[in-house]
Amino acid sequence: LPEFGQVTVLQEDGSTRPPNRAATIEHLLLHTAGLSHRRSAEYREADVRSRDITLPQLVNNVVSVPLRADPGSEYRYSISPTVLGRLVEVWSGQSFDEFVEERILIPLGMSDTSFWVEPGDQDRLASIYSLSDGGGLSPYAIEEVPFTERPALLEGAVGLVSTVPDFLRFSQMLLNDGEFDGVRILSRNTVEMITENGLPQEILRTRSGGEGWALGNVSVVVDETAAEQGAHAGEYRWNGSAGTGFWVDPTTETAIVTMWQSSP
Repeated sequence: LPEFGQVTVLQEDGSTRPPNRAATIEHLLLHTAGLSHRRSAEYREADVRSRDITLPQLVNNVVSVPLRADPGSEYRYSISPTVLGRLVEVWSGQSFDEFVEERILIPLGMSDTSFWVEPGDQDRLASIYSLSDGGGLSPYAIEEVPFTERPALLEGAVGLVSTVPDFLRFSQMLLNDGEFDGVRILSRNTVEMITENGLPQEILRTRSGGEGWALGNVSVVVDETAAEQGAHAGEYRWNGSAGTGFWVDPTTETAIVTMWQSSP
């Protein structure tokens, strides 16, 4: 992406400088590119993200904000999967949603998964709640553009609407080394590569809970003695902003998907 040729790094005194190295695809996959989270103060202040702008516009906005660290120097969960979505568009010549549908959703039979809910299915869309000050539950709008409308911005970091059965098909595909129901999505070698820790030791030491980070945008257990809830080494997982989560444990050959309609 030529836009990344103009990025700078924020220093402690508030000044900026050129990064000491260029960000790579691996940095983006591992959240070590120096980018910030989509809801970070610096991105909100600069109006970086809105669901009514396009993906190319978002990338331009992202590179206008200084990096928080040099690429490859620290882990910071960020907007980088959305930037990777733009790379998918450039490489494939397709829009990001078309690519996801053609390469993943249709082959896996994930017919209830999309970036928005069509009118005929809107009565099936679960409401999301958050804890109110009084201790009860109140409806919570995760995004300004509701999921009943097609957003202009289609992201790799957030925004899919799905069901437990659909996402379990995806999780089982990973558990089955890239194949499910007779359809191969990824090679065995690719699944192994994207579900093992990719962080170097100096960055891994800053992570807690015995977990590293993999190229597949998942947290992976590297030290089961430090992990919580009896997790096994090699188990990987991640969660979503609407109270969603999935776990894959190759040791016990188990895949789990949970969705509990709560945010944050």
